[in-house]
Amino acid sequence: MFFAKESGVISRDEAQLWADRLAEYARTNEEPIVALVDALDVTRISIPAYTIFSKASFTPNVLEIVVATNDRSQLSSKNIGLLGKPRKTVVFATLDEAQQYVATLLQAQAKKKD
Repeated sequence: MFFAKESGVISRDEAQLWADRLAEYARTNEEPIVALVDALDVTRISIPAYTIFSKASFTPNVLEIVVATNDRSQLSSKNIGLLGKPRKTVVFATLDEAQQYVATLLQAQAKKKD
């Protein structure tokens, strides 16, 4: 699992760094990965970051991107998901819900290997 914690205003450079690290992590893993993003402390996502995040959903070997976000950024996160690869981004209101969803995804993936 790839984990990131984001806070404050997410700039183009921060989004690009996240996307680059996601791509590197996905490339170095044999199994498809899940990205978990704790965005509960995000206050704003810049317009250039929208584009970078939505393109990141097309990263090879990424099963899903799971985002925990606050009320203020929830609509932005959902819009990023709509702009990205269909059914790749899932948004939750709490980190606990997001972690439970990730655990379910990873368990399902493990069963496929057996």
